[in-house]
Amino acid sequence: MSQHTQPILVVDLDETFLQTDLVWEAITQLVQKKPYLLPLIPLMLLRGRVRFKYWLDRHVTFDINALPRTIAVEHFLRNAKAEGRTVVLATASLRQWVEPWALQLGYFDRVFGTDTVNLRGSAKLDCIRTEFEGHPFDYIGNSAADIPLWRAARSALIVGNPDRYERRIGKRFAQVFTVNRPTVADWLQQLRIEQWSKNLLVLLPIVLAHKLGDISTVGIATIAAALMSILASALYTFNDIVDLERDRRHLTKRNRPLARGIIPLRQAWIATIVGVVLSFCGALLVLSPAAVNLLLVYAVTSVAYSTALKHIPLVDVIVLGGLYMLRIVLGGVATETEISTWLLGFAFVFFTSLALLKRHSETVHAPTADYHLNRPYDKRDEPFLLASGIATGGMAVVILILYLTSDRVRTLYTHPERLWAVLPLVLLWLLRMWRLSVHGKLAGDPLGAALHDRVSIAIAVAIVIVVSIVAR
Repeated sequence: MSQHTQPILVVDLDETFLQTDLVWEAITQLVQKKPYLLPLIPLMLLRGRVRFKYWLDRHVTFDINALPRTIAVEHFLRNAKAEGRTVVLATASLRQWVEPWALQLGYFDRVFGTDTVNLRGSAKLDCIRTEFEGHPFDYIGNSAADIPLWRAARSALIVGNPDRYERRIGKRFAQVFTVNRPTVADWLQQLRIEQWSKNLLVLLPIVLAHKLGDISTVGIATIAAALMSILASALYTFNDIVDLERDRRHLTKRNRPLARGIIPLRQAWIATIVGVVLSFCGALLVLSPAAVNLLLVYAVTSVAYSTALKHIPLVDVIVLGGLYMLRIVLGGVATETEISTWLLGFAFVFFTSLALLKRHSETVHAPTADYHLNRPYDKRDEPFLLASGIATGGMAVVILILYLTSDRVRTLYTHPERLWAVLPLVLLWLLRMWRLSVHGKLAGDPLGAALHDRVSIAIAVAIVIVVSIVAR
């Protein structure tokens, strides 16, 4: 076409112009809006990618303007347009998803996307050659699917690491757009590795049953805790995926690696799937069928919490208390250790109190009365959460008192009367944490905050000494 005096500039969309992938965004929207359709995804994929994308289109809508862009690529396109070059967006995403949005940006002259053929790789190259009658073009891409276009282009440009592809395309990249790739620290933050400490609860049954001298039992309990940690990390990532749209608008959560676009959505989904598969494969190999079933109950309940239950007032905190209790039950079942009903009752109300504490802290830190918390509570609930949380914590203390007076204590401890030293320590910690929340000095998860709080650490050490040494 004679009007093109310079090479046409063609740019890919997914993880090139945008830092994310529209298909994965659509899957995420599907999970958010219609989680009951999640099991159908593998079946729909078998029908082919084009049909799968149209199936997603029938069920989801999303705001592309809210998605993170690759700033360096956007600036490059603006400059190219200012120089009079024809700028084209060519993507494997559905054309109807991107064309209206892309054209209104002002620097795309044409938009090509998937209609009846998945516009990827060689199919995209054929489209460009046909539409522009073989006119030379430069191409910006990011993955192995772009290799045919890089080879055919006058100049190849890449978003990401050029070393993986230069030998395969037979030329050097004319320009490299560097993007922030996730570091080990980013992944540790995303997988909530600091939250693995919660899974020490799996070891609690054998600690209280004085089985730490049994190497085989300790080994099974440790493996169960490790598998629970892997599963929990996968489910934390799934929760962030479900909350992604809201997290991108949240004052603090928008700084999380996934919300910032540092960790691509595609990688987050892969991490979730791999984590779930690893944990269950390990459980099937090592743990008893009953323990595997408990892991399954934990996973299903967590998914239900992330997709629906956390938006229901009070149900959310009760479910969280139950998930903590499930960790303890898993430890008992995996090691065939009897679990006291006192322990289960204490754990349920104690951790429900901590869940209420977290919600109270969130309302305290809400900047305005109508601030969207992504939770079913607002500023008006602050007094209710305070009263409910302290009352529930008080229930835990009462259960502890009843346990200390029970016959079971006398059979497990040589000096059961010394266990009463635990009572004021537990009460002190609970009241102190609630006071910190009231004064706005508690942020985030209470157990996570306790790991960085010297007083909390000292109280925990004192309790361990009393239970493991003094009273025994």
